[in-house]
Amino acid sequence: MLKSIKYVLHENFTNLFRIYSISKYELLGDMRDSKLGLFWNFAHPFIQVLTYWFAFGLVFNKKDVTMYNTTVPYIFWMLGGMVVWFLISPCITNGCNAVFSKINVITKMKFPVSILPATVVLKELFNHLCLMIILLVIFLFGGYHPTLHWLELFYYLICAIIFSVSLSMTTSVLNMLARDTRKLVLALMRLLLYLTPILWSMDQLSHAPKFIIFIMKANPIYYIVQGYRDCFFYHKGLIFYSNSMIAFWAITLVLFVFGSCMMYKFKHKFIDLI
Repeated sequence: MLKSIKYVLHENFTNLFRIYSISKYELLGDMRDSKLGLFWNFAHPFIQVLTYWFAFGLVFNKKDVTMYNTTVPYIFWMLGGMVVWFLISPCITNGCNAVFSKINVITKMKFPVSILPATVVLKELFNHLCLMIILLVIFLFGGYHPTLHWLELFYYLICAIIFSVSLSMTTSVLNMLARDTRKLVLALMRLLLYLTPILWSMDQLSHAPKFIIFIMKANPIYYIVQGYRDCFFYHKGLIFYSNSMIAFWAITLVLFVFGSCMMYKFKHKFIDLI
């Protein structure tokens, strides 16, 4: 196990520039495929946010959300969670296909396969930055100005990166073993959007059995979503969510260890799995 972890960490840290180069190449490649290029990096998440806001904010008439004695308009509260989802969701779905999408490279040269999930995540970080710029402008017009608590966003961003890479290492190998893995992941991600308190508040489960609430709060994505919202609106600090923090890092560590073992075990067998 330790040998697997050391192998993955060494391969990723010694190939940081290669990770950056691949991510940059794929990002520029996507832009070259369309005439508007960079415009879609801003437009796509903006259109999706408007869609969810229209459906839940207007059609279902979602009211302001009150948590920790702080009331936040639904549109801003929703945006605080959706910005996380727009980062993690493509990291997981595209990360599942990270190895399979590079079979042409893997078969022609000796390549550090374990870095591929990281290249996917780094590429999505640029799109996340674009959405954060949009979000900052919207929050400024809404009266929510940056504070020192916003610096904690860097911690939660690191959490999102580590979690996405750890999960993608496992699913990318499983997808090589069984192509149905990606279809399963896509289906689960559609379900997970509505199971995670992104479009609705945890207070709506106040009458649910305790074990359901415990499972919901143990969701790693919930921890990151709630962390972003805390930075924007509630300002409770990192320690306030200590229970969710313990659950998050425990789950992420297990995923990273398991993913590292899978990568190490099949590092010489990927060509045979194609």
